[in-house]
Amino acid sequence: MNGRLTIEYYVAEGAVIRMIGLVERRGFRVTRIVMAEQPCGRRGTLVLEIAASDAARSTDILALQVGRLHGVTRVTHDSADSRGAELQDKAA
Repeated sequence: MNGRLTIEYYVAEGAVIRMIGLVERRGFRVTRIVMAEQPCGRRGTLVLEIAASDAARSTDILALQVGRLHGVTRVTHDSADSRGAELQDKAA
């Protein structure tokens, strides 16, 4: 299953590597990364497009696990399957 995680976090040493490492250890492959930092320099946003190594992997559970990491303030997620269904609903 493919999906996207949007993670808001406090900028600190090792923060990005902790988030990416967790995603990969949970059986997902990162296919694209987009990062932005707030002008204050203390907060950032990380968008990860991910692909599951098998169908048993859940982006819902992954989002909960990432949300428990130190410094993470918010995680939102969606899967390619749900985006495709939304597009089909709009077309109908």
